[in-house]
Amino acid sequence: MAYGQGQAKGDGELDLLREDLVGELEAINQYQRHIDALESEEARRVLEHIRDDEKEHVAELVKLIQKLDQTQAEKFKKEGL
Repeated sequence: MAYGQGQAKGDGELDLLREDLVGELEAINQYQRHIDALESEEARRVLEHIRDDEKEHVAELVKLIQKLDQTQAEKFKKEGL
């Protein structure tokens, strides 16, 4: 739902951050598929490094979403995360 359709501004920002999170997760999956398909060890090492950077981005986004969304923070806390 876009901002301006009954959502608070913060909710719109959270939507954007969640879209970014989805993009990072998709990138991780794509890099992993490519790593699995490549024969070149050098290419695999480079893509593994890039994939791991994407994983760091996931962690940063999750932390930010938790900070901005109290309900999400409570769910993480309940799961011990």
